[in-house]
Amino acid sequence: MPKDLLLELVEAKVHRADRPFDSRVIVEGGTTRPFVLERGWSGPSGSYLETWSIRKGGREIIHQSASRPVFVRGIQSVTRYSDLVAKPITLEPGTYDLVFIVEGRFMGSATITAAPE
Repeated sequence: MPKDLLLELVEAKVHRADRPFDSRVIVEGGTTRPFVLERGWSGPSGSYLETWSIRKGGREIIHQSASRPVFVRGIQSVTRYSDLVAKPITLEPGTYDLVFIVEGRFMGSATITAAPE
């Protein structure tokens, strides 16, 4: 990705896998229940390597996804992605930062809440 061209994180959110209207990550016994991670990208058309992480205090990485290729259609549209995170993640109730890295560069973040049911 050229240094002067950046993707824009249009939207990022999480919700329960079984209840799309509930924007929490449910924590039970110190681990997460399945949740869905959605986000939208706008920027130059092309394939990019994306990774996301859940962080406490902006720096401490609690969980990081594997890098994966994403294809962005182009600046005139928003390309949306959705991941089902079914494997439990060790997480305590609280507020966390959901951080997105594309091609090794910070591209945006959102605040998420982990809570018991």
